[in-house]
Amino acid sequence: MFVSHVALVSQTKRVTLGQVSLANAAIQKQISRDFGPIWNIEASIDPFEKLSQVPLGYWPIVIRDDIPFDAQGIHLNRANGQPFALVQFSHNWALTVSHECLEMLADPSGNRTQAGNSVKPGQERVEFLVEVCDPSEAAKFGYSVNGVLVSDFYTQNYFDPVVAPGVRYSFTGAIKAPRQVLDGGYLSWFDPISSHVFQVFVTGTDKEFVDQGPLPGGFGSLRAFADRHSTKHRVAAMTAAGPQGLHLVSALGTGGGLTAAAAAPTDFDESVDACAAVLQQQIDELVKKTP
Repeated sequence: MFVSHVALVSQTKRVTLGQVSLANAAIQKQISRDFGPIWNIEASIDPFEKLSQVPLGYWPIVIRDDIPFDAQGIHLNRANGQPFALVQFSHNWALTVSHECLEMLADPSGNRTQAGNSVKPGQERVEFLVEVCDPSEAAKFGYSVNGVLVSDFYTQNYFDPVVAPGVRYSFTGAIKAPRQVLDGGYLSWFDPISSHVFQVFVTGTDKEFVDQGPLPGGFGSLRAFADRHSTKHRVAAMTAAGPQGLHLVSALGTGGGLTAAAAAPTDFDESVDACAAVLQQQIDELVKKTP
């Protein structure tokens, strides 16, 4: 099986290498335990201090104070076709990294589509862009891995023609039926009859269908085009509060999915500190006994 390698780099002083490593470990577990078996993908993600340390062949995700798009995150492709992603710093930056990482692994080119019946009344079969996190991207549908808020994602049954009992449509089970879009989420597709890109945005129980027009020649990827037209919706959904009751890591500062006001130390962090202290004591004792 082909193994993809992802690099995680912070170019903002608000996210330290230590915080990057905490988020990286959570996303690696998400990939290996949750995402990989469902999508038949094997991948590693590794933290690096700067881009110049990233080996050739890795797909970088770069966290920045600002990115050249009005978006929380965007997945692009370099001139050589290799993917990379940019993540705008926010209090849910780890959630955005998870989102962009999973979507990059599922569709490195940004142009993968799946045929299905349109969710827009009056349209026939269309080609849905495979963006595994978009329909349930809102922070409230995320879940905790190692105390880090990560993104829900849909399964390969998401584009089934009809709903079936016992079928899982997203990892958390938040999505209950094929092609369902949850509050704060969206879905993008290409209509072969009009040659236009369409999107549906869901806010509460309201659905807004938008005709984004034809894909401009030489634009790059369908995903980059769709992301540029969904920025305000994505920012509102992904920077909101996460699910109630999650025990999140305050060591990430406001990046563990906590609001700025709630980023106080937690019992979770105290237990980690205690475990680390015991291990460090054991190591120190071993070092002292070494002749």
